[in-house]
Amino acid sequence: MAKIIKLINKLVDKLTPAHASMKYIVWYALMLVFSSVIYLVAWLVKWYIEGKPDLPSLLAFIHELASAAWIAVIGFIAKYFVDRNANGIPDELEGKGGDHCVR
Repeated sequence: MAKIIKLINKLVDKLTPAHASMKYIVWYALMLVFSSVIYLVAWLVKWYIEGKPDLPSLLAFIHELASAAWIAVIGFIAKYFVDRNANGIPDELEGKGGDHCVR
């Protein structure tokens, strides 16, 4: 588990500039993807062991992913990846005057 965390930290360092808020957003997005992959792998292992898929469980997972809350999370995260002036600070954090951004 420690190796996985080190790998994720290394990816976050490579993907983003030294701006702290962007690192947290990328970390959160990676954790969402990682959690979904773990669930799907566990579902496939259960299918392999039992010999039949647990379709109600998979359908419930897909239903959760397509729910309004998940779509709101994806929208929230996506707007923090927009950096039109390429200064390393997401445009959402810069705001109009850029006075409230943390450097």
